[in-house]
Amino acid sequence: MDAVTVRTDDIERARTEVGRVFCPHRLTPQAGVRSVQLRMAARRVGGVGVIDLDYGQAVRIQPPALETFYLVQIPRAGSTVVRHAGHTVTSTPGVASVLSPYDASDMHWSEGSPHRIFYADRRTVDRELARLLGRPPDDPVRFDIGMIMTTSTAQAWARGVAFLADELSQPTEASLFDHPQVAARFEQGLIGKLLLAHRHTHSDLLAESGHHPHPGRLVRRACALISDHHSEALTVGDIAEALRVSVRTLQDCFRRELQTSPTAYLRTCRLDAVHRALRAGDPGVSVTSVAVQHGFVHLGRFATDYRTRYGEAPSTTLRR
Repeated sequence: MDAVTVRTDDIERARTEVGRVFCPHRLTPQAGVRSVQLRMAARRVGGVGVIDLDYGQAVRIQPPALETFYLVQIPRAGSTVVRHAGHTVTSTPGVASVLSPYDASDMHWSEGSPHRIFYADRRTVDRELARLLGRPPDDPVRFDIGMIMTTSTAQAWARGVAFLADELSQPTEASLFDHPQVAARFEQGLIGKLLLAHRHTHSDLLAESGHHPHPGRLVRRACALISDHHSEALTVGDIAEALRVSVRTLQDCFRRELQTSPTAYLRTCRLDAVHRALRAGDPGVSVTSVAVQHGFVHLGRFATDYRTRYGEAPSTTLRR
């Protein structure tokens, strides 16, 4: 897990330190401003990261094409005018700006405009899109520049980013993401949710209905795969990739054959495995260790789902 924290009022140092986290760029304070009050905390694990960045003053930022990564920039206050790929958006707490790797940008941050920025490696995005489509994409992924943050899907994604930021700020060996399988699973889910929550050049393909000539056979194979590998870093995208179908096709077949989703089926298998392990009550076992071992990242949600399924808290099962 990589972490960088910087505080400086020097413009040149601000340009250098931010450039190390992102890429070299031009940084120009508003006319008459001689210094900035840079406050930056950057945290990264695998192919994703969260950067909290505030210049304190009105500045103009001109990065070249990012080349190897995407950025989703969410102002916590103030506003930012962003020009990117021939389009312009005024970004506010309700409208994020999304930069794809293939074009330069020109951004005017207002004074008092701290940003939370989500970083995603381009190869990680391409890999997750291939899982969702069931095949590698023919063209690069280009997101629309403006992302409305008030929709239910965007808010769900933003909660995931907040959870990522909180876990990455924990001390060494105190974060769930110190476990590589947990980190990989969450990374895939967060990028997959972004690809479904915000429009891009492959959104129409993701929305197409998935048809399969033998849905029952496909679902039986998927259920067997889940049963054998549910304790591993397994996502619905992994299952679809292994069976050489798109995520949409897998979802449609599960809905048709079992009246549920592959995500719900996977969660149920994991809950049942945790229940068996807690009932066994091996010496030294804890609810947290068992939950993480069987693929649960968000422990609060796990506890709620467990109580709904078994009518008691996981700690109650363990004490029996």
